[in-house]
Amino acid sequence: MTKAKNEVVFAGPSSSPQFNLKGIQIHQLLDRDACNNFSAYLVKLEPHQTKKASFHKKGEELYYVLSGSGQAKLGKTFYSLEAGCFFRVPPNTVHEFTTEEDPLDLLNFHSPPVFPDHDTYFVE
Repeated sequence: MTKAKNEVVFAGPSSSPQFNLKGIQIHQLLDRDACNNFSAYLVKLEPHQTKKASFHKKGEELYYVLSGSGQAKLGKTFYSLEAGCFFRVPPNTVHEFTTEEDPLDLLNFHSPPVFPDHDTYFVE
């Protein structure tokens, strides 16, 4: 899937690389080499799962809930998540997601690009 930053990138449902980050299944929608101004991911949480609290020093995030339900803790405020919810997470904002009975699928964009080994910090 490697493409230059100035080329069109098309990712089919089975073509994006997948990895597990602290127990959460992540689909990287854009190859790292194709990310100039933002990165893109599909984040999949299973029922009764928590995405551990993390933040990004430079990356601003946009999330769109594709399906399922859960709860987001953004900073010190809790929000209920369901399909169609959209939210922004500014840099240095600790965020955490949890599910109960339903899985949760989130479309996630970062600007500037964020990767597991670049500008990702977990709160222990």
